Amino acid sequence: MEKDKIIGQQLKKTRKRLGLTQEEMIGGVIHKSHYSKIERGMEGISADSLFRILFLHNVDIDHFFEEVRKNYRSSEDINSEALENSMMRAFNNSDTEKARECLAQILKLDGHRILKYRSVISVAMFENKLDELSLEFKEKVLAEFTDHSNWVENIDFLRLFGNCLQVFTTEQLDVFMRQLLKHYSKSKTESEKMVERVAIICNNYLYYCYFFHVSGNNINSALEYLNELDNRYHFLMYKICYKFYDALFKGKREQAKEIKNFLVFCGFKDRVAGWKI
Repeated sequence: MEKDKIIGQQLKKTRKRLGLTQEEMIGGVIHKSHYSKIERGMEGISADSLFRILFLHNVDIDHFFEEVRKNYRSSEDINSEALENSMMRAFNNSDTEKARECLAQILKLDGHRILKYRSVISVAMFENKLDELSLEFKEKVLAEFTDHSNWVENIDFLRLFGNCLQVFTTEQLDVFMRQLLKHYSKSKTESEKMVERVAIICNNYLYYCYFFHVSGNNINSALEYLNELDNRYHFLMYKICYKFYDALFKGKREQAKEIKNFLVFCGFKDRVAGWKI
């Protein structure tokens, strides 16, 4: 009943924002008396009816469920997300002490195995201490990918992969990147978020290969993935990343420098601070 109330409250909030009456909101999808009780949390709504009403008014589905999502999550999940965000701020502010503090709290969480791996690796990279990670730890991370054949479709594994490229041997990295790009080069129906997650990994991979002089076998495929992203605004930065790394790998350092300088001029100085040339 409590969950019905949450959905009802969000529907009412959305309806008020759209300036609609209850009758206009339902558009004949369900009875008005039923909808009135839904908004008051007295009755639930089927998934079919909910989606039909939201689609009827072109409601941003992601935003609607993001608003609802926080009420369905445990306090542990909310705390873990807050710690992760706090750690990211520490990285952005070059605050080593704060990053370590966040890591210590993350390691005390119940569960959240993947977040713990990501956090340990991120702090080690931040402090330039990746070589101090134990073989046992690296093997546990490796097992996450070798033991799960569908890791390329799991957002948590993709986030871990994007963080731990430098933990793998060159041969291991080649295998996993090939699996990833083969899977997504064939699929044309992935969500925008998944496409962006793969684009982030490609960007991280190209950065690692170029600046750490790694002869990865998937450089051209990663460049091709970024280049073939459609031209929607959301992917603009990744398309620019393609131009930047394509220039670097072709030895056109001046062209790459022009791209970076233009982004600095446009106000993205912090975003490209790590783009060494």
